[in-house]
Amino acid sequence: MGEVKMESKLVAEAIGTFALTFIGAGAIIVGSLDGGSTPLLTVAMAHGIVLAVVVSATMSISGGHINPAVTLAFLAIKKIDSTTAGAYIVAQLVGAVLAGGLLFTIYGEANFGGTPAPGSIGGEVLEPTQVILVEVVLTFLLMFAVMGTAVDSRAPAGIAGLGIGMMVAADILMGGPLTGAAMNPARHLGTALFDGLVGDAWMYWVGPVVGAALAALVYNQFILEEDEE
Repeated sequence: MGEVKMESKLVAEAIGTFALTFIGAGAIIVGSLDGGSTPLLTVAMAHGIVLAVVVSATMSISGGHINPAVTLAFLAIKKIDSTTAGAYIVAQLVGAVLAGGLLFTIYGEANFGGTPAPGSIGGEVLEPTQVILVEVVLTFLLMFAVMGTAVDSRAPAGIAGLGIGMMVAADILMGGPLTGAAMNPARHLGTALFDGLVGDAWMYWVGPVVGAALAALVYNQFILEEDEE
């Protein structure tokens, strides 16, 4: 198999992130059209299933990042160069924003939603430090799954998409009520631009990027075999 063209990699990353945002946020919107709220399990499975599919579909093309935090984590452990990382992140953001814009066009301002946002505990909205901490932990676990199923050669063949998707679903089941469990700056920004929640975006960059980088560094240092580092 020949070298994959950069254009193919960027298109794959854009489409993958578009799918994650369109299906994930779309499921939340559809579930709340009757004035209720979408069940947490529905949100978790919508995100987990679509991510499992697009990671599997793009793994052999772009590596199946579908997340700026994952791309920056790979940059931190030198598994991708800075130029490619920057191009990936732009493609991911473009895909997510296109998805958010299309959902906004379909449902209109009155019905639009689906942006991860700080939740509350005991009636008190989480502070930014709490939001960031939760996102750090959730994304650490996500990146651990990425390293263990997609990077480590000892992983069973073909398990990456399923493992990564199910970790996202599990993270949402725990963290969804607290922060929306974004774990992905593009997924947040894609709908936040149309939802009036751009002011929260910095938390959804800091938390996921720090969490993913920590997981990649820990796995690379202590778990990955020396010949793979």
